[in-house]
Amino acid sequence: MDAMSLLAHRIDSSLLAELEEVTGSRPHVLAWGRGPGVLVVATREQLALRSGEAWRTWGWQEILSGSWRAERGVLRWVCADGGKVEAGLDSVGRLPEAFRERIQASTVVTETHDLAQGTVAIIGRRTLDGSDAMTWYASASGGASLADPATAEFVVRRTDALKEEWG
Repeated sequence: MDAMSLLAHRIDSSLLAELEEVTGSRPHVLAWGRGPGVLVVATREQLALRSGEAWRTWGWQEILSGSWRAERGVLRWVCADGGKVEAGLDSVGRLPEAFRERIQASTVVTETHDLAQGTVAIIGRRTLDGSDAMTWYASASGGASLADPATAEFVVRRTDALKEEWG
């Protein structure tokens, strides 16, 4: 591979410096993808999106789910705050693989419970920044509702038990 080809497969150092400024630490880049006006960077600790001139970052534990649609060239993810993000990418390299691996790496426990009115999943996710802090989520499907008092009580009780077990 000649020097020009090698440079074409790297992220510009000024962009990495911007990302370091945004995150407060030097990023350990695992993979990245690029599209028109968009750069997505998977680091050990987080996912970063540069759209236009602005960066946004998410800890891996903040990303509930996502998918790579190769036929459309789109990486999508759903955030814990309910936000949905989509990035059109022309070049992805190992980004889809790193994305999937980091989501799995941050997932410590998933419990699914069949209730009278549907199903509830309780998920424990660990930050990948070395702090080992846990974040807990619950989702309902099949007619179950987290707004139902009995379901909410079950989720709180079960989550408390899991916190004791998993830290």
